[in-house]
Amino acid sequence: MWKNPTLIPRHGCVASVLVLCLLMGGCARKRSNCAPVTLLKPETVVDLSATSAPRGAVESEVFVELTAPLRKHFADSMNGPHAAGRKRLNVLALSGGGSLGAFTAGVLNGWTANGTRPTFDVVTGTSTGALIAPLAFLGPCHDARIRELYTNVTSDDIYRKRMKPAVLWSDSAASSEPLERMIANNMDQRMLYAVASAHCQGRHLFIGTTNLDTGRLVIWDMGAIAASGRPGSLELFRKIILASSSVPGFFPPVPIEICVNGRRYTELHADGGTTSQVFLRGSMLDLNPEEIRAGHKPLLGSRVYIIIAGKSFPDPKCLKLHALSIAPAALSALTSAQTRNDVVRIFTLSLLTGMEFRLAAVPQEFPVGEDSMEFDTHLMRRLYNEGYRMARCGRAWRKSPPVVDPSEQSVPREGTNFLDLSGCVR
Repeated sequence: MWKNPTLIPRHGCVASVLVLCLLMGGCARKRSNCAPVTLLKPETVVDLSATSAPRGAVESEVFVELTAPLRKHFADSMNGPHAAGRKRLNVLALSGGGSLGAFTAGVLNGWTANGTRPTFDVVTGTSTGALIAPLAFLGPCHDARIRELYTNVTSDDIYRKRMKPAVLWSDSAASSEPLERMIANNMDQRMLYAVASAHCQGRHLFIGTTNLDTGRLVIWDMGAIAASGRPGSLELFRKIILASSSVPGFFPPVPIEICVNGRRYTELHADGGTTSQVFLRGSMLDLNPEEIRAGHKPLLGSRVYIIIAGKSFPDPKCLKLHALSIAPAALSALTSAQTRNDVVRIFTLSLLTGMEFRLAAVPQEFPVGEDSMEFDTHLMRRLYNEGYRMARCGRAWRKSPPVVDPSEQSVPREGTNFLDLSGCVR
């Protein structure tokens, strides 16, 4: 939940958790009901829960290099006629980012105030984005709740740290019971009915978790779960939100019971941002691969909006020569690169289908803290106000991912002798 492109729990969190994980090997509890290895391959298991798409469909995505000719082809295609008979979709994808989800909350509220926020046909979310996604999916009537969640909560409302000796025989550094209570208070039966109603109207809500047994992203069709009418559907709905929000090592994994060939097993699920910071798949848009291969643009006139709860690139800083500084910085760089790659993947999908692409992220020059697990209401309100201001003024969105802009690309070095031109640039 709380990992994001630029900020991760530092010193007392990530690095300490990594060390403790090594020490805890001898104290680990064995699991007796883990699914057999032969059943851990998603492509071999058919989801019989409903007639809708599988909970975590495995699909073959088409990838292309983002060359200048391809970008020009995309621009030209947007001027062409809309594909006949296809609905124009509005798609929203929300990333992880911990307390920086306050920026996402501000963008959504400012977007409503601007008067241009559409009703979303598809919404996806991981981590902190998984907490916001159901509320954003149901529309501006839940804006006040989103604002409350990301401007007034504190760390005590999210987690309770364990005493250090207890961590040695525990599955996490902190308890997620406060977060679990918060999810239960905000995701009630009335909300489940509302999500089910929207699903029956053809709209879709997807949440991503990471199956720790397989190391793969699992995509849950939350609308199908809400509309299933099965006993325990609300409990499962809440569990998935909690799992997607649970940073491995910091929060305990969430056990989710499954049934395979009549036998019951338990999977361990955690933060969806571990495997995908932000996601969208072609199968969620009812696309025919043959149309794409034939060069058609079936979603001309549609738009995909991505809100990143964080910055596109980490803030530069002079590191101390210490493992507790170097390890978090490296992990931050890795997570940031993963987020940009996820964004490019969605951008590629937009190129292939004809969707217009829109991306919002925290401005690089905006000062933020160093720990996304620290829920500082002062900082969160500043982030919320910044997102609100940008969206209210219509300045939140860019039309391409960071790596497409030449000014944000890495230029190959030819040596170590440089000239600093920063003082000459106006």
